[in-house]
Amino acid sequence: MAAKPLTPKQLQKLNALMQAAVAAHQGGELAQAARGYQQALKEAPGFPEALHLLGLVRYQSGEPDAAVELIREALCQGGNPLFYFNLGKVEKDRGRLAAAVQAFTQALRLQPNYYQAAVNLGGAYLDLDQLDEAVANFELALRLNPNDALACNNLGAALRRRGHHERAEVCFRRAIELQPRYAEAHANLGALLREQGLLEEAEVLCRQAVALNPNEPELWTHLGNTLHKRGRYDAACDSFRRALALDAGCTTALAGIGNTLREQGALDEALQWLGKGLETGGAAAGFDNTYWACLLFTLNYNPRVSHAESFAYHQRFGAAVAQRNAELGWTGVDFANTREPGRRLRIGFVSPDFRIHSCAYFLLPLLSNLDRAAFEIVCYAEVARPDEVTERFRQLADLWRDTVGMSDRELTLQIAADGIDILLDLAGHTEGNRLPVFGLRPAQVQMSWLGYPNTTGLRTMDYRITDAIADPNDDGDALYSERLLRLPQSFLCFRPLTPMPEISPLPAARNGHVTFGSMNNFSKVTHEVLDLWAQLLNAVPGSRLLLKAKQLEDATVRQRVIERFRNHGIDAERLSLMAALPAREDHFAQYHHIDIGLDPFPYNGTTTTCEALWMGVPVVTLRGDRHAARVGASLLTNAGLEELVADDAAEFLRIATALAHNQERLATLRAGLRQRLQSSALCDETGFTRDLEEALRNVWRTWCSSADL
Repeated sequence: MAAKPLTPKQLQKLNALMQAAVAAHQGGELAQAARGYQQALKEAPGFPEALHLLGLVRYQSGEPDAAVELIREALCQGGNPLFYFNLGKVEKDRGRLAAAVQAFTQALRLQPNYYQAAVNLGGAYLDLDQLDEAVANFELALRLNPNDALACNNLGAALRRRGHHERAEVCFRRAIELQPRYAEAHANLGALLREQGLLEEAEVLCRQAVALNPNEPELWTHLGNTLHKRGRYDAACDSFRRALALDAGCTTALAGIGNTLREQGALDEALQWLGKGLETGGAAAGFDNTYWACLLFTLNYNPRVSHAESFAYHQRFGAAVAQRNAELGWTGVDFANTREPGRRLRIGFVSPDFRIHSCAYFLLPLLSNLDRAAFEIVCYAEVARPDEVTERFRQLADLWRDTVGMSDRELTLQIAADGIDILLDLAGHTEGNRLPVFGLRPAQVQMSWLGYPNTTGLRTMDYRITDAIADPNDDGDALYSERLLRLPQSFLCFRPLTPMPEISPLPAARNGHVTFGSMNNFSKVTHEVLDLWAQLLNAVPGSRLLLKAKQLEDATVRQRVIERFRNHGIDAERLSLMAALPAREDHFAQYHHIDIGLDPFPYNGTTTTCEALWMGVPVVTLRGDRHAARVGASLLTNAGLEELVADDAAEFLRIATALAHNQERLATLRAGLRQRLQSSALCDETGFTRDLEEALRNVWRTWCSSADL
């Protein structure tokens, strides 16, 4: 029944009530404004303007559910583009992105020139990772208002995520031109330039951003990431702490400080910060794969985190992926693949590391030798900056997909459309991974291999490829979300990416002393590792230690290492601390100065160990209780050097000391080590590939005979 028309006197009273309420609202007197709108509604029940504005008051008072109910009630009286716009903003802010898209779309339908609705619709699509739709709406907003700096900046953000860096840079610079004090645009441009390696200009822009708006945590995070990239670790941590002081649950800042502290070997502190993302609800409030990757990756380095504790965290990641998919309404795909056990299979490889990267040493042998009559290779490359090795991979692929800028949903649908039979993740929880895609199950059989020394935690990852040395047949299988698929020999096969120098004569013969060395990622060189290596230097009088890592470019990091050894009575003169070298040949040449390689623990080296062996440098490893701590044992055993594997610190010292005191044995080992490696299981490309092919065929047969026909 239609509302009875108001008399002129009633209209006059209604207008007065509304004017007073609006004035209170604009003055920030929310309680008074609410009372005024409620009085107006008593005077005119269902009055849409009062319902709409009361809804905004409820939202500003922290009652989003009530706000949505009131605005929707206002819309029952008839479509109003402003009402739909504000409904969209409330829905977006409370994380209901699909509802926000519907509201903003309706506002634009009613008012096609409503550019603010187009900007916000683009933002909702950006949050949904639907990048094409985001770009289209930001472009629409700029057609409606070419001078809108917000639309320029947001279009740049969408294009950057799409991988269109040149267009993104134009947008960010245009946003700054339109609004010179636009802090976010400065930071976004700085982040884009950082990704392109233009670190000096990136730092200038990020510093300008925080000067313009020192109260925005994401801006401090951008500065922290840039300083980290420049190797200025303490300054980077200071920036991340500024961000976290503003927002303790800022997952991007938590990931930044976690990465930075980990690279300095401050593992306990790194995990203390990263754990706050779970304590504050930061990680739960919005799924952040970069945060999760940092947290889980860091667990592998810390000797005080048990295998069971690590597994529990990985399981939480798997649950978070499943929850995120459910909240967004993402479901699996329908498969058309036929269950024929013997047919040619399409094998998909998902990786950010089809480039000059440690994983390439082990992936190229497989792809080069795979039986192409039985297997088809499809590469999904998350490679932002391709190089000459990328082209080598591209030539080996039957089908190459550049996935940079593809959303999880888009990549999932593409993999399913490509008809992949077995999909392999090669990154795990490392930088650039696409693990959330595997949570959507784009292939019937999904496997993890190569790039990460632990479980993924995903319930949808079926298998993990390993061997019986890295993962013995024991109760450890229960600490993986995947079923372990053990190859009969090594789970890795090594081939140098580029020609490497010839092996030099034994350095000790010319130096008069033995030089131990490690060129591993310094995140692996924990305090416990340095302490054991210091004991070794004390056990071998006159010996030296050469350490090379990018982190050692930082004077503070170098000084901390020197102090650690000084506490054990080791003078700085016995240490050679080197930063990263720009040329690969210079890197390999450092092995000409090392007599014995030392493997860190509990996260062993992989590529670094293989390179050392190739250069004639024997490596001593300490076997631990999980995969990351047993890779060294797998590599050395498959290289025929099992006698260099220790089971405790005392044995590690005994093996390394005995080697150091037997220069004749060292010289003999050095001279024949490359040939020995080449003829071992660790470099048997054909044998390794046949083993893996058989494993792939067996899991496919298992799927073909499974019950869900």
